[in-house]
Amino acid sequence: MVYLFMMISGFGMCNGYYRELKTGTCDLNKFYSKRYRRTVPFFAILILLDLVIEFSPETLCEGFMEITMLFGFLPNNTLSTIGVAWTLGAIFAFYIIFPLIVFLLYNKKRGIMSFVISLAITYMCQCYFMTDRFVTEDFVMRHSFLYCLPFFLIGGIVYLYKDEIENFVNRFKGISLCAVLVLTVGYYSTPNAIDSIDIVVVKTLLLYTGWLGLSLGYDNRLMNNKFTNYISNLSMEMYLSHMVVFRIIEKTGITGQNENSIVRYMATYILLVALLVTGLTIYKRVTKRLVAFR
Repeated sequence: MVYLFMMISGFGMCNGYYRELKTGTCDLNKFYSKRYRRTVPFFAILILLDLVIEFSPETLCEGFMEITMLFGFLPNNTLSTIGVAWTLGAIFAFYIIFPLIVFLLYNKKRGIMSFVISLAITYMCQCYFMTDRFVTEDFVMRHSFLYCLPFFLIGGIVYLYKDEIENFVNRFKGISLCAVLVLTVGYYSTPNAIDSIDIVVVKTLLLYTGWLGLSLGYDNRLMNNKFTNYISNLSMEMYLSHMVVFRIIEKTGITGQNENSIVRYMATYILLVALLVTGLTIYKRVTKRLVAFR
């Protein structure tokens, strides 16, 4: 699902800033200031909590690097102070170079060409640049921003074609839904490699592009209601903080008393979501009042 999050990030950023950056009406100082104000304060609180839970010189060093939001540009983005740090590193790198992304997606033709080139880069990373010729044995390819680039770009391409996609899905909802179901079944039923060539990236791109495209024109109460809208407003903070909250639950041992693994999983999941929603709701209200007071 992290790749879907990257695609949504690509679509969402284009939806918010593509036209302003393309026309030159976007203030870069405000653009970057908003990125840091939106992310760093809450992220810093999580890092401090993590340091309290598991303090060491290594976590202190990694926590400092994470607060800068630049850790996605490290040669080996495998920081562990926050459990999903590699994903955040790639996403933050995308935020920082977003003006370049707008250049790559300046029109539909250039966008398609840029996407094809990014696929070629990912393939070369798999078979050459991220082999033992250049990286250590424990290097993880997906931790590299270049490897993830196609997912961000395809989100932007969906944005460029959003009107056409929305019209098609609205006209042919049944066909669109069946096509996405076929992609879903195909993803899980096909091999991950053909003649030693890894096709996971292509499979994932096809599947999540189908899901994202379907969501543009398939509006219904199941997916669009007060509850989902409320959760969506907390989604970024939930993603940032879920591993810290999970570690706290894990250390309390509350959910580990039951021997049934399914029951433990469901209990942990329900408690995790409940704590996240409750805690983040309080956090949002407190910060809103502080801003209003200021």
